[in-house]
Amino acid sequence: MRDIILACVGGIIALAGGVYLARLLYYKKFGVIAKAEVTDAAAVTKRAGVFSYIIVTAKRISHYTHTLRYEVNGKVYEEKDSAAYTQPLKIGSTHLILCDPKDPKKFKFEADVSRHITITAALVVMAVIFALRFLLVK
Repeated sequence: MRDIILACVGGIIALAGGVYLARLLYYKKFGVIAKAEVTDAAAVTKRAGVFSYIIVTAKRISHYTHTLRYEVNGKVYEEKDSAAYTQPLKIGSTHLILCDPKDPKKFKFEADVSRHITITAALVVMAVIFALRFLLVK
């Protein structure tokens, strides 16, 4: 019974990773590539400390969000990213992005998509091997 439960856990992890991998591959295959310029960088702060909600503590920067300007099909968009980088991108720098062809307001950084495909594929393979180990090896 324990082996079946562990195999199911591995299967669920592989399934979740597969869904995310399919989404990334959709952006890679069908995404509209555009050159985006960083127009703004804003720091997102969070409270730091063990008792951050009880005692007033110092705030620290959690991550940065960036506003990017890009053009897709003759229309200019200016949208915030959801990548949550720990270092700010230089204002005025340009980056390649992949836009959703159905909704160009949704985008991902091209370099991130390629990197995440590799990492996610490796994790899905490991989850499948984990699940098969508990199903087949007795």
